[in-house]
Amino acid sequence: MGVFLELGAEANKRFENEYVELLNYFKEYDPLYLCSFCAYYFTSSEEGIDEEAIKGYLEFPQFYVEILQAFSLMAERTISAKPLHEKVEDFKSLVQNLNQNQSIGYYKLIKNIEQNENGLNEFILRADMMLHTLAVRNWAYVGQMKTINQELAFLISEDFKRVIGFNSSDFIEVFSGLVNLIENKFNAHRNNTRLFIQQKNYNDVFNTYEKSFDSVEKQGEKQREQFREKIVKNLKALKVFLLEHSDLFLSDIFTLNIEEIFNHFEGKYNKVDIEYMLENLSLSFGELSEINKDFVFLDNPIHSKPFIKTEDGYFSSIPHMFDHLGVSLLESLIWTDVKLKNIYLEKKGKYLEEKVELLFKSSFPNARVLSGSKWYCPMDKKDYENDLIVLIEEFAIIVECKSGAISSSAKRGAPDRLFRTMKDLVISPSEQAIRFQNFLKNNPKEHLFTTKSSEVKNKVDSSKIKYFVPLGVTLSHLGNIGCNLKKLIKANVVSNKLEELAPSISYTDLEVIFEILSSQSEKIHYLSRRREFEAHVEFNGDEIDLFAFYLDNGFNIGEVEYNDTTHFDFTLKSKELDPYMIGKHRGVEVKKPILKKTKYWQDLLDKIELRTKNWLINSFILLNLPEQDQKEYERNLKILKKRILDGKVEKKYNYMLMKVGVERRRYTLAGFPYKDIDKVTRNNLINDIIAEGLEDENSRGVLVIGYDLNYNHYPYSVIAGSYESNLFDDLS
Repeated sequence: MGVFLELGAEANKRFENEYVELLNYFKEYDPLYLCSFCAYYFTSSEEGIDEEAIKGYLEFPQFYVEILQAFSLMAERTISAKPLHEKVEDFKSLVQNLNQNQSIGYYKLIKNIEQNENGLNEFILRADMMLHTLAVRNWAYVGQMKTINQELAFLISEDFKRVIGFNSSDFIEVFSGLVNLIENKFNAHRNNTRLFIQQKNYNDVFNTYEKSFDSVEKQGEKQREQFREKIVKNLKALKVFLLEHSDLFLSDIFTLNIEEIFNHFEGKYNKVDIEYMLENLSLSFGELSEINKDFVFLDNPIHSKPFIKTEDGYFSSIPHMFDHLGVSLLESLIWTDVKLKNIYLEKKGKYLEEKVELLFKSSFPNARVLSGSKWYCPMDKKDYENDLIVLIEEFAIIVECKSGAISSSAKRGAPDRLFRTMKDLVISPSEQAIRFQNFLKNNPKEHLFTTKSSEVKNKVDSSKIKYFVPLGVTLSHLGNIGCNLKKLIKANVVSNKLEELAPSISYTDLEVIFEILSSQSEKIHYLSRRREFEAHVEFNGDEIDLFAFYLDNGFNIGEVEYNDTTHFDFTLKSKELDPYMIGKHRGVEVKKPILKKTKYWQDLLDKIELRTKNWLINSFILLNLPEQDQKEYERNLKILKKRILDGKVEKKYNYMLMKVGVERRRYTLAGFPYKDIDKVTRNNLINDIIAEGLEDENSRGVLVIGYDLNYNHYPYSVIAGSYESNLFDDLS
């Protein structure tokens, strides 16, 4: 512990010195120039290039610019045309070191924790939340964020306009649309600089520069010659000089005025409303002079007011945040009126429940999806209401939703507030799902649950449910914490055992998962195996990182799953899904990621889901084979088929048994090629094969796939399995 405290103390000293040095830069240079320069040169990249995916890290994360913009507001603006020139790298390194030392400085919190394992786990949990707050942007893909922003705004549009004075949907559309306006100006500036740099002679460079930047004073032939003799000696030097001069116009990219916004939207929104919106989202220079600089990193005031009001308009160097901030900005305006807030919170809760219900209905077309089941718990003598139960064959997915948000103090890692937030958003719906699951398990009969509608009653026969999949769904994104319940248990946030809790997944993450997984069986397999995997494996990463790993192997990793000395770091694994999800939003065709399997296995699963009784159990067993085992099965089956057709087998009837998985999750898969036998004989032989498979007491299920070689059916002729299957592993 002492080593970490020393590291934190040293980092804090460096941070304090670097902070003073940064403020000196703001005194010497125009802060708008500094923020714009960093946003333009250090955080932008060509389309299709993802530095973080390539390097594993960002050299200059976008949140550094957010910190800069906040610090620039701690004093009055310095009006200066001085460029960074030879100090570019010094300034860049200063900003990088300041942010890195500030993060390392969190080790100082160790001195306040209990000197035991529980205290350390509490610190890790707090650190996870603080780092998530500090560095994670866009808690969903941009297309998802835009949809949620617009839909939440629409919920409250009439009441919002009555209280605030303008339409909430207009507010979101304007705010989101400003991203395109800034992008257009950004690209125009970049194109203008490329044009003059591409020229081949002195005068063409000058002419192109003056034409591209029309605010530049035009230089005559004599002035140009004097300039050439005294300042720049060659063409390359001229281009470098003009490029540096063009940097003085970078702040124009990020500065918007009412007229250009009005024109950008082609007069759709009136100027008075546009100005009122921006006034409510703006800070002025010097306005943050009294703020605690440490709070800027975990509760940055520019996240609630992302613009700086200037004489020329409204400046913001963080358009990358606009869609991410949409909901929180909308809610900050709603919170100004108590009645409006209450109306909104009620509608927001219903919104999440309805979105989740629609998602499950579209993702599980073969299922019965029932919402709002009211039930009485005899254990604690209370009435409850289940948000959603999805019934499909012998499986039941029990879903509970929570639409609350993460408070500022929780984002800063304040222990009491963070723990209450985790209990409210993760533990509460988790416990509700498990409670309803236990009720149905303990009362295996046909139930008729009332709902809010007097005309609708939900019929659930729990005696037919063998496999329960509990799930909590949030609207907020909780990063690494939300998808790893063991962290909450180790930090003593809850006293529950893991088996008493259900996984928690944000709605947007669940939407991505269901979008990519092609079949109902894969979705069930992920949700059930994900709970087991979380219980057995130590890992770091968020839900989509974990899901990307699932696509590699279906969580079929052998004995490593039960090796408590192995730790997986899945951080940034989700980057593998970005091209498809981002391309889909932009209308660009990109190959969809899939769960790795052979073509034959895909065809097998497709046919089973379409035509087979007990298809879900059969598919579940097949999904427990990683791709290499699928290939081994196909190779051995091909050999056996050929031997039977060539008459090179000793026995009259032949089949192959394949033990699948590790000992505690073992399944038996049989391939049974046959010819010239009647249906009764075939069925008797299949029963014998199943009986042989069941002789292995560790086998959780037996599946027989038959191939009639007289007809060469594809991908199989008949499929059968054991009704004694026990598909789910325990969580210990």
